[in-house]
Amino acid sequence: MDWLIFWLGIGSYVPLIIGVIKQRHDCSQTFTTWVLYFLLDLITMLSCTKIDGSYVILLGFAVGSFIMASILFYQRRFGWTWLETTVVFLVLLCIGAWYKSGPYWAAIFGIISESIVGIHLMIKTYKNPTFKYNLVGYIGFTIVSIVAFLNAKDFNIQQIGYPIAEAVISFLTLIPLANKWLNEDW
Repeated sequence: MDWLIFWLGIGSYVPLIIGVIKQRHDCSQTFTTWVLYFLLDLITMLSCTKIDGSYVILLGFAVGSFIMASILFYQRRFGWTWLETTVVFLVLLCIGAWYKSGPYWAAIFGIISESIVGIHLMIKTYKNPTFKYNLVGYIGFTIVSIVAFLNAKDFNIQQIGYPIAEAVISFLTLIPLANKWLNEDW
């Protein structure tokens, strides 16, 4: 089941990757953003691995983020906004938590940090649900998160914390995309 979760995690990125390739002139996706998402996924995954937590979904998402960052690097799509500054702060906070308190607290801070970034994306999508590729991607993110939750070996924070947070944020992000899809022709 773990490998299924891993591949579903990577597969969820396929629509986003197609969107980035087809929409080369869209400046809303940048290498900087995705490399920072990759670092956040990686830190959270490594800390969950150290405490026997649910890491397979994070491994799939880290690979997906890395692929997105690589494509955007190749397309030379760079940029820096307050979001990147926030994610750098969150990455440093996770590293500091690991250094000071160990991988358990780094995992907690990682889950919270990933949720903060997810809430930003959710709000952005509610304001402007424009990318049809995101609809299929967020359906995938929601499904893989639910499968990862159902696959949890124990009901503790390191096993179900990230899948629950990701499932809720992905589902709430999916609502405006589905609403637009049902009410308009993309």
